[in-house]
Formats: sequence, C-alpha cells, structure tokens
Amino acid sequence: MPISTFPKEWNKADLHLHTNYSDGMMSPEETLVTIALETDLRTIAITDHDTAEGALVARSFARRRGLELEVVVGQEITTGQGDVLALFIDESLPRFSTAAEAVHTVHRLGGLAIAPHPFFVWGWEMESVHFHIRTVPFDAVEVRHGCPLSIFSNGVARLVNRWFGQKLPEMGNSDAHIPYAAGQAFTWYRGRTSTDLRMAIEAGEIFPGGYLWTPRTIWRMAKAVRRHGWPEYPSAGNLLTDETAKGV
Repeated sequence: MPISTFPKEWNKADLHLHTNYSDGMMSPEETLVTIALETDLRTIAITDHDTAEGALVARSFARRRGLELEVVVGQEITTGQGDVLALFIDESLPRFSTAAEAVHTVHRLGGLAIAPHPFFVWGWEMESVHFHIRTVPFDAVEVRHGCPLSIFSNGVARLVNRWFGQKLPEMGNSDAHIPYAAGQAFTWYRGRTSTDLRMAIEAGEIFPGGYLWTPRTIWRMAKAVRRHGWPEYPSAGNLLTDETAKGV
C-alpha cells in the first residue's frame, strides 16, 4: 500500500529501540521524552539486549507522565542462531541455544516473536537468524532495518520471506541506540493502541515504512558518542537450552 494512501486511522510504531539498560546511549526516561518531542510515533517497544527492565521502566514512566506514546515491553534475546525480538512480555527472558527455543518460550508466555535484521552481516554485535526465518514460527520479520548498512540485507530479507519463506508479516524498525533515529524506519498499523498494534501484527495487517538513518541523525549520534563514549554491552555468556529455560 503506498504511503500516501494510508488514512488517518493508521499510525506508526517503532518496535526495536535500545536504552542504557543494555547498549543504548540514553536512559528509558530520556529516550521517551526525545521520541515524544521529535517524532509522530504512536507506539514504541523498548527491546534492550537480554533484559526487559528498561522497557518496564519506560512503560511506567510513560503512564506516570501521561505521554501520548504507548510502550510495549520487549527484549532482544540472544540465541546461538541469532537475535530474536520478544514483544508483549512482562519479564526478562534468558539466552537460548536456538531461535526456535526462544520463540517457543515467548509464545508460551503470551508474547510475539519477531525476526530482526535477519540478514545483517556487518557485525556491531548484531547477530542474525538468516534462513531460520523460513522455518521458525516467528510472528513477523523486520524487512526495513534503519541502519544504513542494511540497505542490501533489507532487500534480501524481503525476497527470502516473500518467495522462499513463510510470507510473514513485514515491519520496519529503526533499531535506534540513540533516540534521534527513532521512527525513521517504522511500522504502519491500523488503530492507536498497543492492543490494536498486536491485533494488526497477528492479522498480518502491518506495513514497513520510513527510510534509513539520515545524515543529520548520524551526525547527532556521532556528537553524542563523542560526549559520552560508545556504550558497552557484556559479551554473551552460556546460552540456555529449552530444558534449562522451562522454569521461565
């Protein structure tokens, strides 16, 4: 559907954002204030690596401040086969040996599982599930990842999903580690609330929108990194198998 044809009842979501609870630059509170002031996003998800604590803090802050910005609690789960985004969860999840184990656990807890940047190959501690999007029961796949280095891998993700895979619902997300990039790649959905968003994902009625990070955004990010340094994130430890994680 062309962007110009989206009626007013459609809104924008960015469901892949990081804070300083993992390797993001800013606190959940600073992240939300920046996004609320500088974007027209209606729903976001905080998806810090291997913890949902930043997302829980962000959701609480948004509710206390009465922001017109809904926060979905999420997490980017490390697995031995690449990263998995968990959405609509209420607790932190462990690391897993396989993407399938992570997805099954997310589903058992009532959440949705997304394949982020499935063919990104440039490092930056981003691990991709690659062709596992053909068989693992993800609920959606990220085909418009905001990093400029994803310009080729985004096309591969779309091609594999549509022609060789499960034809999963397709979304766009910024993967912003500094909130200046939030909403530059995003997902269109019908409705206003996070409940509407979830229903749209499950019905396959979502569409990727937006573009890659702009030169102005990259400049602002570079200035922030010069001031604060690039945040560090601990390397992956022992991965949990599904048997170990059954108590989750």
